[in-house]
Amino acid sequence: MIAFPLVALILTIGFLKILLSLLLPTLAVLLGIIVTELAEVLIWLVRAIAYLDTSQILIGHVSLAPIIFYYAFIVFAAFVYFRRPLIKKAICTTMILAIITFLGVTKWQRTHRNNLVITTLDVGHGQAILAQLPGKANILFDAGSLHKSDIGRRIVTPFLDYSGIRKIDAIIISHNDVDHINGIPEIVEYCKVANVYANDAFFSQKDQWGTAKSLIDALHRKDFDIQRLSKDLHLSSNADIKFLWPNEQICENDELSDNDKSLVSLIEFAGTEMLLCSDIEEFAQGQLLQLFPNLKPRVVVVPHHGSAKTTDANFLETLKADILICSCSKSRYENQQVIKPDNNTKLFYTPKDGAVTICVDKDGTIKAKIFVK
Repeated sequence: MIAFPLVALILTIGFLKILLSLLLPTLAVLLGIIVTELAEVLIWLVRAIAYLDTSQILIGHVSLAPIIFYYAFIVFAAFVYFRRPLIKKAICTTMILAIITFLGVTKWQRTHRNNLVITTLDVGHGQAILAQLPGKANILFDAGSLHKSDIGRRIVTPFLDYSGIRKIDAIIISHNDVDHINGIPEIVEYCKVANVYANDAFFSQKDQWGTAKSLIDALHRKDFDIQRLSKDLHLSSNADIKFLWPNEQICENDELSDNDKSLVSLIEFAGTEMLLCSDIEEFAQGQLLQLFPNLKPRVVVVPHHGSAKTTDANFLETLKADILICSCSKSRYENQQVIKPDNNTKLFYTPKDGAVTICVDKDGTIKAKIFVK
């Protein structure tokens, strides 16, 4: 529809040039120059539209009511008869406008948010956390799984479609374990990703399995490079993302494990703190409490997939979070190899509860939602 007026104009002037080429050759040459310039404009326009990729507008999930309304419109337009066609045209136009308005409002509300939504996806033994910040920014913390294959294609990207998200502003890599990174190439290939970040420890690794190098090479083949993470990340005017651990000295310490060098992120919004602990073990947990004695997050994604062996009980007791989330495998949960909550803490397990969504309203109210399997 956008390109057709230009195409019609080019064809009209082109045929006119052919007709005048014998009678008025000078004018025909002038028309040829005009046609050539218009063709250049058409080429630019087509490339610009292709770059915008507006052939599909992703809305995300919708309730049953608008779907029923849409099919009712189809049936009405196809089979209902009026003596005065103008009445039917007016009703159909009204119904079309109602559908377009609903989809437009839904897309706007999901693109321009005033709250914070964080979803810990069920990827088995691994981690993939989607943070939808106030405003328009979307951040993915890790995307990997140890036992489930193709989690980027089978779990993460379907959830992005469900949420109406086509662009990821940043993917944050906590560390170079395969259960945190092996789904990232699929996500970069599927949707628009602005940047992928990792801390200094990720780049300094000499991992014999080559997980970091494998990811770097895979993204490089897609003309995508991993950026070094700065101290903080500012993608929303209302929410802050701080990286509490590790510091530069810890990154350079070869005696520490990869887990204890993994990234710990803190998201702050409306006076509420949410702590993403990645795979830190007892040493890093103790250091974190010493460095930040006033740390009191209301939501904590439990360290190292909720492992009872590597999680210091004092760490969680000191934090006193209202909600704990364990992203772990079904076998670890069933074999009771994960932490147990106290009476005042709400604990979610992804193998039992499915994806866990935490919504923080602008007044600081927290709501939890699960996608029961």
